[in-house]
Amino acid sequence: MKPSTKGECLNMDPRSLCKMYFVRFHLYCLLLMLFILAFPLVSDAGMDPSAETPDSGMNDTIDPALLLSRYVQIPSVTGQEKEAGEFLAEFCREQGLHVQIFTDAEDSYNFAASLYPLEQGKPNIVFMTHLDVVPPGEPEGWTYPAFSGQIADGMVWGRGAIDNKAMGVMQVLALRQFVERAAAEDLPYNVSLLAVSGEETGGDTGARIIADEYLDELNPVVVYGEGGAGLTGIIGADPDRPVFGLGVAQKRRLWMAIESTVVASGHASVPLQNYPTREVVKATSALLDARPKIHVEPVVEQALGQIADYEGLFRRRLMKNINFTAPLFGRFLRADPLIISMFTNTLSLTSLTSSDGAYNQIPTRARAVFDCRLLPGTDEEEFLNHVRKIIEPYKVEVEVIRSSSPTPTSPQGPYYRAMEESIHAVYEDASVVPFLFVAINDNRFFRRKGIPAYGLLPALMTDELMESIHYFDERMPVDELEKGIDVYVALINQLLAE
Repeated sequence: MKPSTKGECLNMDPRSLCKMYFVRFHLYCLLLMLFILAFPLVSDAGMDPSAETPDSGMNDTIDPALLLSRYVQIPSVTGQEKEAGEFLAEFCREQGLHVQIFTDAEDSYNFAASLYPLEQGKPNIVFMTHLDVVPPGEPEGWTYPAFSGQIADGMVWGRGAIDNKAMGVMQVLALRQFVERAAAEDLPYNVSLLAVSGEETGGDTGARIIADEYLDELNPVVVYGEGGAGLTGIIGADPDRPVFGLGVAQKRRLWMAIESTVVASGHASVPLQNYPTREVVKATSALLDARPKIHVEPVVEQALGQIADYEGLFRRRLMKNINFTAPLFGRFLRADPLIISMFTNTLSLTSLTSSDGAYNQIPTRARAVFDCRLLPGTDEEEFLNHVRKIIEPYKVEVEVIRSSSPTPTSPQGPYYRAMEESIHAVYEDASVVPFLFVAINDNRFFRRKGIPAYGLLPALMTDELMESIHYFDERMPVDELEKGIDVYVALINQLLAE
C-alpha cells in the first residue's frame, strides 16, 4: 500500500514546503501502521508466497481466502510438491498440530498433521488432500496469472484453487479449532490432515506409499478425500435444491493400445489393401463408433432413486425403475458425456503414432493408445474380449499397458451418515446421495486396505466452476470455502460424539 500526495504547492517557500511534506509523511506512516495492526490478514492479490504465514494464533482471525491465495501462489505441479508441502506443514505446526513427515523428496512430500502425535496409536479420522496440481497451460488463457492467487469477484483464482488446495485449507482450518479441546480432553479419536503428492498422475508418489508403508502408523478408521461436490440443477422439479454426491465408489483404469505391424509395400505411391496406419485408423474408428452397453451400477441406481423422491410423477417412475428404463432412453443419456460415463465403460483415444519415415514412405508400425474407465462391476477380460470382437476385421493386436485393481465400494454406515448430517447442518435443504466417481483418485488405495473412504468437496459448485478444474480460470468462491470449513467442523463434532 503506497500513500500518495496530491495538490499544488502554490507559492510556498522551500522550508514550508519541506515541513508540509515531512508532516504528511509521518501522518501516512501512522495511518499505515494502524491499518496493518487492524487488518493483519486483509485480502490482497499478488501476495508473495514467501511472506509471513497467516496469523497462527489460536483465535479465529485467519482469513481462509488469504491462506488459500498464498497456498495457490506456490506452483506445485506434480513432481514439484515439496515447497507447497513445507508451507502447509509449517502452518499446521503453528496451529499447534503434531506434524509427522513421511517422505520429503521434491516429488514425494507426504505428511500428516494431527491433534495427537501418531505414536499414541489412537484410531484416526483422516482428512486427505493432495498437494500437486496439473500444469496451467498457456498463460493467455487465464484472466489472472495461473499462480497469482488473485482474490477478485468473491473468489480465489489460480491453478489448484479448487483441485485440491481449497479442500486442504478447509480441512486444516477446521482441525485447528479442536487443538485446545484435544489438549484439555482425552478424545476417543485422533483427527489428522493427510497431505500427499502425485495424485494427478496416479498417486504412486503419495497415497500409495502411505497405504503400503505407513498405514499402521497412520491408523485410519476412515478417510475423507476428494470426489463429489454440491451442484444445483440436478432435480428437474426443484432445480435450486443442492445435490451433494458423496463418493463411495469409483471406476477402474485400463490403459490399452492397439498396434499393427502388417507387412506392406514401402512406397506410398503403391498402397496395398492393408498397411499399418490404415489398419490402426480403421480399428480405432470402429472402437470409437461402437456404442457401449448401458449398465446400471447399484450406487447409481440408489442415487437416482433418492433424487427421484423430489421429482414429478413421470420422472420419478422412470428414475425409480432405472434398471428397466435406462436402455430405452440411451439416446438421451448419451447426450451428456458425464451422465453416460456413469452408465457405461468409456474409451478415449489419447495417442496415435507411427514409426518414423519420409512422407512418401508407408510406416512399418502404427499404434493407438486408449484410456479406458471400467465400471466397478466390469470384468477386465470380458471388456478386452469385447474390444477384440469389434476390431477383429482388422490386422491389429491388443496390448494392456496398465490396469488398476478393482476397488470395493465403501459402506454407507456411520461415517457416511456423519458426513451426510454435516452437509445438512450447513446446507439445510440439500440432498446427499451416494456417488460413483467416474475417474480415479487416492481414495482407492485405502478402500483396498479395508478402510472406508468417502470423496467430497463440501462446497456448492456451478457448472462453470466445475469446468474450470484442469482448465483455465480455475477459481474457488470465498463463501463456499468458508462453508466447507463449517462442514468439516460439524463432521469432527459428529464423529467425536459417537
